[in-house]
Amino acid sequence: MPTDRAPAGQGSTANSGRKTAGDIAVTVSERLVSQICQLAVFVLAARLLGPGEFGTFAIVSACAILLLRLAEAGWAPFIMTRPDQDNTPYQVVMVALLSGSVFAAIGMAGTEVAKIAGLAPNLAQLSMLFCLWIALATVFTAQKGVLIWRNQITTAALIEITSELVGGAITIISLFQGAGFFALIYGRLGYQGVALFLSFSVTRRLPTWGIPAKVRQELWAFSFQILSSRMLYNVRLHFITLTLGAFLGPVAVGYFRVAERLVGAAFELVAVPGQLLAWTMLRRARDAGPSEKAAERIQQQVARHLKVLLAIGTPLFIWLSVMHSEIVAALLGPEWQPAGVLVAILALCPVLMLPGVLTEPLLSICGQTRRLPAFTAIIFAISVGATCVAAPLGVLPLAWTQLLVNSAIMVLTFRLFMRHTGIHVVQIAKSLQSIALPLILGSVILLLLQRIPIGADWPALLRAVVFGLVSGGGYVSALLLLDRPFWDQIANILRADRVCQGTAS
Repeated sequence: MPTDRAPAGQGSTANSGRKTAGDIAVTVSERLVSQICQLAVFVLAARLLGPGEFGTFAIVSACAILLLRLAEAGWAPFIMTRPDQDNTPYQVVMVALLSGSVFAAIGMAGTEVAKIAGLAPNLAQLSMLFCLWIALATVFTAQKGVLIWRNQITTAALIEITSELVGGAITIISLFQGAGFFALIYGRLGYQGVALFLSFSVTRRLPTWGIPAKVRQELWAFSFQILSSRMLYNVRLHFITLTLGAFLGPVAVGYFRVAERLVGAAFELVAVPGQLLAWTMLRRARDAGPSEKAAERIQQQVARHLKVLLAIGTPLFIWLSVMHSEIVAALLGPEWQPAGVLVAILALCPVLMLPGVLTEPLLSICGQTRRLPAFTAIIFAISVGATCVAAPLGVLPLAWTQLLVNSAIMVLTFRLFMRHTGIHVVQIAKSLQSIALPLILGSVILLLLQRIPIGADWPALLRAVVFGLVSGGGYVSALLLLDRPFWDQIANILRADRVCQGTAS
């Protein structure tokens, strides 16, 4: 059967390299635009709503996101792993449409039951709108998978940029018009509506029926493995919100969620394009030569990819941790100052989480997705147990607990890589040695600047930005002097035809 997908290797080598470089640039730009829009909305909402109302919205949102993850299952990853000559992705989009509708209906039914039990009318209305969002978001997730499968990563990123701008504008206008926390869901609905319209306009293919029986069996098995892993992961994340709400109330949830959101914005800036590109780069590494050499090529690509992620992400997270007081004061105001120390602690967690960005793509490319449910179940048990112990003690003990939990998760992640994908962690550690000294130098510069009285009368955000630029300049300069091969590795990532050549430094 013919397919309208452009093969990944189509075109000249030079064009392939330029396309990969363009995909990376636009994907990172999409994350930048997304995080700027979300940060602007987040700051405005936090200032206008306050900790209590913000925390209430976070609790309802956590419940809706868990339903969404159930509805999304593993449709998009399954689409992205399909071979070139295959049109079943469009049939999988139909499955996503049905799945989103079913779970939206389940959410609406649950809301009606909660209304009978005494749920406030405004919260019931918010919950109903979230159910509509679930239906739309499930389909767009699958549609984004189709775009990536069609090698239209740039197009997918541009669609998300446009949708983010529209959704952000709707939220901001609604907030100024006094819509309260409803403004946040209005923006999400606007985002999904625009994204769906644009994605279908690009693919010009509607969802279709008729998945072959063999493919249907593969879909169920693959999706169960992905869903088991993702659901445990998402329950683990949102269990914190729900547990804090139960023990300490919406205000505590508000402070903790604000800290998580600030840190999460920085993490997503690195992790989302990093994971998206990992699917492409690892698949190309696997398929770039003889199958007997695939493990070696994947090992080299994992080392390169993780080194780039840590080299880019770690300075950002250190800056957020050190300059937390200035950042929170400038963005959110004095009412949110108790969240500052939470930001300082939680900002260290993403450094430990970055290896996990590769888990799902790496196991999928290596044919080891069946390992995900058990692995995630272990992480789930550790995290939920630690949260149950720490949450009643307050938000600070809970923040420190998250740091310990993520340390354990990182160790388990590397153990998983070694046992089931043939990755040698010692080689990865050797490749990371060259960025250690530049990181230490940049961190020392930032700590010294933060403790001396320079800029004491400056606006808080200006002080944070200037200090970050100065320390970042020292870090980059040291990296240029001490690790020139690092820049060659980035160049290799930009050259699709050479993704598997060379060795990790």
